[in-house]
Amino acid sequence: MKNATITAAIALTLMLLLVTLASAQQVYPTVPDWISTDPPPDGDWVGTGGALVDLDRDGWLDLVVANGNDMQVQPLTVYYNQGDGTFPQIPDWQSADIAYHGHLDVADVNGDGWPDVAVAMLGEFDTIDHAAKLYLNNNGTLSSLPDWQSAEMANAFGCAFGDVNNDGRPDLAAATGWAYSPQHFFNNYVWINSGGMLASSASWLSDDDDHLQGVTWCDANRDGWLDLVGAASGSQTRVYANLGGTLETTASWFTTDVPNQDSIMVACGDVTGDGYVDLFVADNNQIGGSGRFRQYDGQAAGFFSTTVGWSYLEGYASAVVLADVDADGDLDLATGAWWDSTRLFLNSGSGLPASPQWSSAVTSVVEKIVFGDVNRDGLQTAVETFPADGGHLFELARRPIQEVLEVRLDGAVLAADEYTLHRDGWITTAVAPTVALEVEYRWPGSPDMAVTNWDDSVGNYLYYNLLGPVFADGFESGDTAAWSATVPAAGRLHESLTAVE
Repeated sequence: MKNATITAAIALTLMLLLVTLASAQQVYPTVPDWISTDPPPDGDWVGTGGALVDLDRDGWLDLVVANGNDMQVQPLTVYYNQGDGTFPQIPDWQSADIAYHGHLDVADVNGDGWPDVAVAMLGEFDTIDHAAKLYLNNNGTLSSLPDWQSAEMANAFGCAFGDVNNDGRPDLAAATGWAYSPQHFFNNYVWINSGGMLASSASWLSDDDDHLQGVTWCDANRDGWLDLVGAASGSQTRVYANLGGTLETTASWFTTDVPNQDSIMVACGDVTGDGYVDLFVADNNQIGGSGRFRQYDGQAAGFFSTTVGWSYLEGYASAVVLADVDADGDLDLATGAWWDSTRLFLNSGSGLPASPQWSSAVTSVVEKIVFGDVNRDGLQTAVETFPADGGHLFELARRPIQEVLEVRLDGAVLAADEYTLHRDGWITTAVAPTVALEVEYRWPGSPDMAVTNWDDSVGNYLYYNLLGPVFADGFESGDTAAWSATVPAAGRLHESLTAVE
């Protein structure tokens, strides 16, 4: 028993040493490893929306970028991974249509097993377009023209897939409004997925017509239903609670510390380690706002504190994203700003530091930051088991999700149209398990970072993760490790780690 105790102590010390070494290393180079080149004749694309996703299902992540913003009408583009972890400088594919594109999101809308792409349509000044559109994936290639466009015409900058009614199919939300003078006011929208396609007209619209610039979905009150979080400009960032499958039309939670935020983007995740989801806001100060990245702590009673718990002054704050960049099991914060650096705040296990531990040496007008293992040098396999609790919504422990391998409900393998799994780490199933849900997936142990840039003189960036073979669990990089966990019906996650020979 004494020897076993000593061995366990040595193992724990070694694990802590590995974590310390990993956190002490430079996570990314300070200059990008890859910069895209905008092709002629214009050569001045304005990158905005972005996602790393395996469009052609060859096992390698591709980069999708929506261009245009409020500057020019431009196409949606795809940089296909060349099968060695690199992208071409010029995109391999571009849409046949052009528009003032905002942000985008990815989900398998029609349930055929191929990821589709939705894009918000921003417009410019007096130009108002369809609020959102959808490109279906045709065996690895997106449709050249949209397969769906909303009937609603609006200026929309942000969009996000969720599952309002827990039917296992992705629904789409859009954040609308034009906060610049002259202002344009619209309701905010959700289109429900019915039979593998989004409804032509909005299935939900907010009572208010306040400007929202970004949206995301999370179970803010832990009741098993995804709530809609909106990043507000000229008012307060808010949450529309999901009432058992129906969103409330008047938000029930608001921030109170900045009466007129200029919030551009929001992200949700447990950073403090208390089991409650926290909210992060990029609050710009161009037209109001505090110019700070702001954290609102998750509360035991549900939702968030209404005043800030942590913040960092940046100025033109534009982008926030949560990801475990150093594979220590905690969510870290990446931030971006206009004409400024991209920054990383590494989680200590109980929260974020006062200052970033990493900043890029190059500056740009950052629009979107996305993570994934582009060169596949640190992919890990996870299997999570969720005992049945009557619900349809399940939260995975790792983030981002790189690839779904298999979903098993009560031992039976689900088809692609029977569940929706988002890269932010949630999954919904059309049928609630009676015994357990098992999810087998891959997650990036050394996630690379892509950044889309508004600068028409600067391309998009890719930074390769430098930590490579060092992980908190002691495994080396590559497909050589499996991680498994059982999530109890109530309580915190219990983890176990097993090596695969």
